[in-house]
Amino acid sequence: MTAKDEFGHVLSTAGVYEGRHVLVHASFRAIRSAFPDISIGDVVGAVEHLVTPLGSLIIPSFSYCYKRSNGEYTAFLRDRSPSAVGAVSEAFRLMPGVVRTSSPTHSFSLWGKAAAEIGAANCPASPLGEGSVLDWMARKANSLILMLGTDFSSFSFGHYLEMRNRVPWCNFSPWGYLGILPIGVSEDREIPIRENPGCSRSFVTFESYLLEQGIVEPHWHGEMRLLALPVPRLLEAGEVFFVQTPELLLCPKGTCKACDSRRRVFLEREG
Repeated sequence: MTAKDEFGHVLSTAGVYEGRHVLVHASFRAIRSAFPDISIGDVVGAVEHLVTPLGSLIIPSFSYCYKRSNGEYTAFLRDRSPSAVGAVSEAFRLMPGVVRTSSPTHSFSLWGKAAAEIGAANCPASPLGEGSVLDWMARKANSLILMLGTDFSSFSFGHYLEMRNRVPWCNFSPWGYLGILPIGVSEDREIPIRENPGCSRSFVTFESYLLEQGIVEPHWHGEMRLLALPVPRLLEAGEVFFVQTPELLLCPKGTCKACDSRRRVFLEREG
């Protein structure tokens, strides 16, 4: 059995099948630790083979092309701006048949049904909220998020859950201390961002909740942990965790300026 075939078998066991819409967060280093002979092309090809064109493969290709308070920016070029979120992401966006969306800060690369239904023009004011690729996934009962060797510090869907469940700071951009404005810049225009995603490091608290409650179970292959997260299950759990304990989504006080700024807004509103 080839590494690609073995990897595909693991994915199939985890719930990847024909017609499923799969968003992947992947550490290629972790994948290679479990499948030493595998290539990024093998990883992508295994998912595409299982979901077929009736389904979708979706990988974030975020480039974070923001305008800064001093007027500086790097303009987003949809076909040329590299992804800033890993080797698998960057390789996938360049593959045949892949369509990249147009958000200058939080674009996605799409293959299959998502590419046809969402398209390259997608560029919502809430890049991970209403009207986004993640919103499209939330409306598909057979959507799945795969975490391949990664934890929830890279869990982009957590930002969607923040917006969907209206956490107190969802309209507050926390990056002012870095001189980053809630404005994306492409080669031909500036795009105001209504809901700017913040820090995701403490989404690991939601991960712990899902595991402790038995809502999801990890799969292991060697040293690589795989989490297969059905989106309907995440939506249901998010309605509890994000509404009842939003403060757990912030980093510990004094460890993160972005989260501290949101904590101040949250405490002021709660007070």
